[in-house]
Amino acid sequence: MRLCVRLVCAVALAAGAAWGGQVRPVEVRQEKLTLPWYTCVHGAEEDPRRHNNPSPVPGSRSRAGRRVLEAVVLENEYLRLTILPEMGGAVARAVYKPTGEDLFFWEGKVKDWMANWESGVKANFPAIHHSVSTVDQPASWRVVQGQDGSATAATWMEFSRFTESFNGDYWGRYTNMLLSQQVTLRPGRGDFEVTWRIVNPAPYPQGAKIWNDALFPRNHTPQGVVQGDAKPPATDTEWIFPARYVSHHGGKDFRVYDPNQGRVGGVREAHTSVFAWSMPYGFAGLWYPSVKVNRLRLADPNTAPGAKQYFRGEGSYRPGDPADSHMYNFIELFGSMDNLMEGVEKWLPPGEAAGYSHRYTLIRGIGKVDFANEQAAIHLEAAGKAPALEAVTLSPVERLAASLDGKALGEAQPCGPDKPARFPLPAGAAAGRVILTVEGKAILDQRLPLVLPEDTSRHEWIRQCCDRENTDSLERYGDQFGYLDALRRLAAAKDAPPTTALGRMQYRVGRLAEAVKTLRAVTAADAGDGEAWHLLGCALLEPPGGYAKLEDQHREAAEALGKALAAAKPYPPARYFLALMAVRRGDLPAARGQLDSLVKERPGHWEGRLLKVCLDAEVASARKTALETLAAMEREDPADPRLQVARAYCAELAGDEKLAGEAAEALSLLAREPGAWRRIREFNAALRGVYYPPRRMALDK
Repeated sequence: MRLCVRLVCAVALAAGAAWGGQVRPVEVRQEKLTLPWYTCVHGAEEDPRRHNNPSPVPGSRSRAGRRVLEAVVLENEYLRLTILPEMGGAVARAVYKPTGEDLFFWEGKVKDWMANWESGVKANFPAIHHSVSTVDQPASWRVVQGQDGSATAATWMEFSRFTESFNGDYWGRYTNMLLSQQVTLRPGRGDFEVTWRIVNPAPYPQGAKIWNDALFPRNHTPQGVVQGDAKPPATDTEWIFPARYVSHHGGKDFRVYDPNQGRVGGVREAHTSVFAWSMPYGFAGLWYPSVKVNRLRLADPNTAPGAKQYFRGEGSYRPGDPADSHMYNFIELFGSMDNLMEGVEKWLPPGEAAGYSHRYTLIRGIGKVDFANEQAAIHLEAAGKAPALEAVTLSPVERLAASLDGKALGEAQPCGPDKPARFPLPAGAAAGRVILTVEGKAILDQRLPLVLPEDTSRHEWIRQCCDRENTDSLERYGDQFGYLDALRRLAAAKDAPPTTALGRMQYRVGRLAEAVKTLRAVTAADAGDGEAWHLLGCALLEPPGGYAKLEDQHREAAEALGKALAAAKPYPPARYFLALMAVRRGDLPAARGQLDSLVKERPGHWEGRLLKVCLDAEVASARKTALETLAAMEREDPADPRLQVARAYCAELAGDEKLAGEAAEALSLLAREPGAWRRIREFNAALRGVYYPPRRMALDK
């Protein structure tokens, strides 16, 4: 990719999105970022490659020079984003251009003794808390430019190459799952979007666990944002945290949330962690009264209910250690598809993908936000000498109208991310239904003050998911925090009754002979258990299986997979493996039939969709549709390198040299992550009907 890429075509936004016409499309460029480098000197007994020691020897932290990083910069009229692909794809900075203020905390250094990048926004994966080791985890990346003038920095990572010696502690980061991240900036908007997406390529379900961490500055004063390890002032910052029920880690100290606890300067505990058990309105953030600034995160509460706040208590600042004292100056807002970090609440079925999105924005010039969505943020100021409804739209509009309980409050012109609107309130107005409209279309409709629902319907499930003694819950945690060792112990238990869960765990940890024995017993007792038949078939696809001839083993595997589909409780993922076996024997129509049915029954089966589109392209009459399907899949995940293999494969079959060249260029970018070629080889093998077993952590520990 050229050092500097500039978009040159101007794209008009939809009506009402810009003042009188067009806006500039997003600019994309690469820059060098030079930062001071700190290291932790490990003891002689430590593996010197193991940077992620959470408790370095006192005095072992030292300045070791500097690091020069490649940065991807996305910039529109209001925001300038700096993304560091070689630091785990972290969004290092987001600058609000009208004032030059940082949206996030900026540490301003690189260090190797903590697994987390303590600036901006980053993924917490595969472990659920500070787990992407930004020092050791580069991401493949490419920039995708949208027809609407947007730009997306798409990054991709895999985590199966780390041996257990690298993650035997809290900072473990092994999984056979895959992670994509998309950072999108659109023209004329004062927010940006980050989408995290995980894929489970294994034949068994895994916990759908992914969190992210946004670090906001603790203090923003009239003198500016307090960053790095600067000495902090007294804190007047307040949380914007519309939650009803909250707890500490693990569901402990469950209670009704006291908004007074959200006054950061009034909390004296050394460490404060607060988990929301639901965020029904989908927005959260921080309010800085002395400068009238709100820093917000926006999400769909149906897909991303997780919200955890963390900060250090007032007065716990420890000056003198430039490598550590900065930790007082940030406040963290974590998010996820789960409510609590200690509870993985959903399964991710075999072959499927899952994800969620967050938007981030800085709202200036209005009071503490009472409600926000992806169109606007509002504050209802009922007290004082001049009561008013204050609003900021996240894209510029020529005319913004407001009403309260059906009574017009007037129009403001213009309004936008850097132009707040103010509507005077009638005497005595203090609450009601607020509607904002642009050209007659409502962009916000919400009653204030917010009513937090008393919904406790999921609370028991959340508690069960936090129970580390529960086998089902334990299995969803996956290969982290020593949970894998617990699964191994369970899988090796003598005289354990045969169950599908036991067979699944034995298969997962690589105890193949025991898994086959268990699953045979399960299916003999209950022929209607489709998952057990599926797991038995998959286990028999891996040698050794106790057969003199591998053909006999595979014949039994095919029979088991077929019974998985015919069972009283059918298990559609078995179709993927039957399709592989059909490809291997040269029966492409049968393979396509299996994949057609799989995608109909499990539309989220990403692995099946990838294979299906390539096999469809083998038929000349289906190639156009295959290429259209690939274009839609690329919009869904532009970062998966295997998708570019599929694009190149299908384009070559269709004789489209231009598209094949574009796919090859994208693949060259997305294959830079050290584990990418391993996954590409697996996919190429699948195109030949060759099955690569799931990757497992070493078993000799």
